[in-house]
Amino acid sequence: MPYEQLSKKLENVNWRAVFSKYDLNFLVLFFGISILFYSSIMNEGPLNTHVWRQADCLSITKKYYEGAPFLEPQMHLLFGDEKTSGRSAGEFPILYYSVAQIWKVFGVSYFAFRLFYFIILFFGIFAFYKSVRIVFENEFWAIILSLLLFSSPVLAVYGISFLTDGPAFSFNLIALYFLTRFAQKNKSSFFYYAMLFFALAGLIKVSALIIFVFIGFIFLLERLPIKTLGSKKLFPKWQFAGGFALVILSIISWYTYAHFYNEASGFKYTFNNIYPIWKMKAANEMTLLNDIKDFSSHVFYSRPMILVFFFLLFYNLTLHKKIPLFAYLASIIISIGVITYFIFWAPLMGVHDYYFISVLVIFLGTILPFAYYLKTNQPQLFAGKPTKNALLVFFSFNFLICFSTVKLKTTARKGSYVVLDSVLVNRLKWYNEDNIRWRNWKAISGTFDALAIRKEDKVICLSDFSFNASLFLMDRNGWTNFLHYSSADQMDELVKKGAKYLFIQEKDLKDKPFLESFTKVQIGKYKDILVFKL
Repeated sequence: MPYEQLSKKLENVNWRAVFSKYDLNFLVLFFGISILFYSSIMNEGPLNTHVWRQADCLSITKKYYEGAPFLEPQMHLLFGDEKTSGRSAGEFPILYYSVAQIWKVFGVSYFAFRLFYFIILFFGIFAFYKSVRIVFENEFWAIILSLLLFSSPVLAVYGISFLTDGPAFSFNLIALYFLTRFAQKNKSSFFYYAMLFFALAGLIKVSALIIFVFIGFIFLLERLPIKTLGSKKLFPKWQFAGGFALVILSIISWYTYAHFYNEASGFKYTFNNIYPIWKMKAANEMTLLNDIKDFSSHVFYSRPMILVFFFLLFYNLTLHKKIPLFAYLASIIISIGVITYFIFWAPLMGVHDYYFISVLVIFLGTILPFAYYLKTNQPQLFAGKPTKNALLVFFSFNFLICFSTVKLKTTARKGSYVVLDSVLVNRLKWYNEDNIRWRNWKAISGTFDALAIRKEDKVICLSDFSFNASLFLMDRNGWTNFLHYSSADQMDELVKKGAKYLFIQEKDLKDKPFLESFTKVQIGKYKDILVFKL
């Protein structure tokens, strides 16, 4: 496009609709909080809990960097094609592939990966801020609600981790912004932008579709002579059905492809379907409840915030004639969606705190309808100083909880965190202490040149029960001990598949007599990790 045409297009953009003078306050606060949260971790690799899952994401990204085709995601673990390849697909790999292209320009780094996710997180929270400002026409409420959403520890922590749950939620927030603009301007382009971001959210995390299902329900309801936005409909025409259909079709297409891809390779690294509560053993139910109570719910939000969700959920049911039907149904349908989500993935909700990112839609389904009720029915309370002061105090408390949790979920190994449960504090500090052993797997790769271990040499890591953690950190293809090898025949099979070196920690060697014939030639050692040539 010629420079003159580009200049004319930029001149015609309504920049006030994109950035206004009020946005500066939000930007200063958001980036100030982000510096406090993230300044010490931007260069860090997998941290605290779920190193396993984080390493899977990083492994796929690294393979894309090395040239894997987009439709053939691979990882370091060679469990595919009868233990000869790392071919396996899960969520739509657009984020991993994008980071790989960034790495090709700027070099492989955790910083680039985290920064890319941070940019997505920023645009998600900023889009939410803009949406609230449009609907509530109030700068204070737009800022406080967007920052209160950002003060969810699970979003703050995993928003810039290597998992896709945070970006999926951010894409939902961006989709809702375009939907808000669509409701405001009735321009079809805004609707299709919204559908694009809903599709991205669902493609990289199916469980992120709760809000999309609610919007789809509104569309179907409005096919009846029902107006959900006061005197008008959000979707006045049937023609918008195509947008919803394309979102659903794109998601079904990818996961169908991923299923057949995994069937062909004989290996899948993650669940691509539901894991419902009825598959859970009765003996594990108390463990699940205790893990939610003592661990994952703390990482989700502060206790007062969770109580607010429950209170507003029931209070909003009394507002049928006082808020638009859209807002009233949001409380009901989104809450049902969250309950359904728990039922379908309950066995994984205990220790997998990042699964709670999808539950954050409860913020949209409870806080926003109630705030709209205050704006339209209690304007003095909505705009009054006592309300603003109370919200500032409440946000400050939640910020302290979030700040403490971010540090505990990333780097903290000492110090006092009086605003959090002491059991949780000790548990998270232990995970950070335990992360040191993973750093040893990264550090040992610095000895490979001296040991003549080449990039193409395949290895076995018997002290690693994850899929890819040690393999990714050492950047070598091979096999971990996920299958709990216990015989010489199993080891011989891996040697026949091309295994050249065995890595094992000293403490584990004592419990595995079947390794005697494989540990005769020790060629190296780093800390407590022993290296044997096979």
